[in-house]
Amino acid sequence: MIILVSCHLEYGDGRRILRIKDFITDTNHKNVDYSQVFQKAWKGLCEGEGEGTGGSSLVINENEKYTIQPQLFEGPCVSSYIHIQIDGKIEAPKRPKQWGNKRTESWLMFKNVESLFINGSGVLDPHGENWWRSVRHSKRPRTLSFKQCTDIIYNGLTQYNSPKNHISVYGCTNATLSNLTLLAPEKSPNTDGIGISLSHNIRILDSSIQTGDDCIAITGGRGGSSDINITRVACGPGHGISIGSLGKGDIDDTVENVIVRSCSFWGTQNGARIKTWHGGKGLAKNILFENITVTNTKYPIIIDQHYSNGGTGHVKGNAVKVSDVTFRYIEGTSASKIAIKLDCDENQGCHNIVMEHIKLTSAKPGKKLSAYCKFADVKASFVNIHINCGLYP
Repeated sequence: MIILVSCHLEYGDGRRILRIKDFITDTNHKNVDYSQVFQKAWKGLCEGEGEGTGGSSLVINENEKYTIQPQLFEGPCVSSYIHIQIDGKIEAPKRPKQWGNKRTESWLMFKNVESLFINGSGVLDPHGENWWRSVRHSKRPRTLSFKQCTDIIYNGLTQYNSPKNHISVYGCTNATLSNLTLLAPEKSPNTDGIGISLSHNIRILDSSIQTGDDCIAITGGRGGSSDINITRVACGPGHGISIGSLGKGDIDDTVENVIVRSCSFWGTQNGARIKTWHGGKGLAKNILFENITVTNTKYPIIIDQHYSNGGTGHVKGNAVKVSDVTFRYIEGTSASKIAIKLDCDENQGCHNIVMEHIKLTSAKPGKKLSAYCKFADVKASFVNIHINCGLYP
């Protein structure tokens, strides 16, 4: 089989348009690996070949389907604006052994790219279901990563069954992820929806996330994460929207200025959550969870300064500082008796925890709910569950 590569160019409004289908002419393209074709297309986008001054676009049409190996799309780019429209389907080889011996942290990675706009109604399918039982978690790739990128928009796509995290945002500034659908079975292991680390000015909007782990997890890294806005996200099943985990391995982990607003949780293990490792360092500060609806959620509100991810943990004098956290206008049903859990460190404590207009009832009619609270400074008003907690009980 011979694959011929050509470059089909269109210009409009100063923008150069590439179409994958015009890079390929073959008689039968079933089960063909198009990795090299995608690299040639990326080179054309990134290098900005041609006379267009308004940037470049790559279009993958609705009826197009491509199988590709792990890809690194790397900048910096000459083109001032890069647009990729995916209305078709891009999938990985179905079995891990078909990925070859190449170790990769992500199936698709964009690195050191500025002014990138990816949108469409298409699908990314890495066939992660074939990784979950055969490959240990630390060796599995994420589906899509943005690493050290600036000014990113990712909108409209559907992603299925990631081997690990569906999306990773690492070391990025000014990114908007919106109108996404991320899907994996409830019991799929470590299939987080979106992981944010060492990033600033990140928005996640108007999306549906159904996975086997955190719908969204925000961690700091040594440079911290800040100014994160999560609005109108439907989460469930999954483990909730989490600040953390922070402080693992005694690192200095910082997350601050986070807004989680107008989100819903259905059948999740947690709702609004902060989790830090005992013995860690750093801080979680200026966090707002507001206008939240929970349905049959095990822990609708939880701060856990003794997080160990199923292990026994190790006790040291340090703890990640948790302060200036507000839970406001949260309502719905709890699947467990303890609807509010504030398990704070006896030495560090949690400070200035504000709870306002909280109305939670049991998912089991007639059952009374309670709060568990230790070593937290709580200011509560219009909360229908009694919270008895002092910093030094």
